[in-house]
Amino acid sequence: MSKWIKQFLLAGLAGLIRPKHNQKYSLETKLTAVKAYLSGKYTNQAILQQYQIRNISQLHQWVISYNNDKLRVNQTTRKRVRKMGRKVTFDEKKQIVRWTIEHNNNYKAAAEKYDISYQRVYSWVRKYR
Repeated sequence: MSKWIKQFLLAGLAGLIRPKHNQKYSLETKLTAVKAYLSGKYTNQAILQQYQIRNISQLHQWVISYNNDKLRVNQTTRKRVRKMGRKVTFDEKKQIVRWTIEHNNNYKAAAEKYDISYQRVYSWVRKYR
């Protein structure tokens, strides 16, 4: 009940409606909120109200990320469109497999060198053996 009261005081009736999407915050907002929290001058509730953060756990996550130098703005997650791999001839496959075996099965280097996926190189070498 106290959580609902806080949400109402923070955003009015709109604060009680469960949003369809997560709230997005700019990196500047995150940084200033974290710095205010770390300064110890403000109460948690004051920081939440000032920056319109819905929950203290969100602020705590930002503090953890800030302390680990990983605080950033989340990008919107969308379904990834699968990129089709390029066509590779049989002779080219043989060349890639030979190169990979000669270089101590360095699949990652082969994938980068020949512009194909790691998985394709790995499966070709496995089939060859």
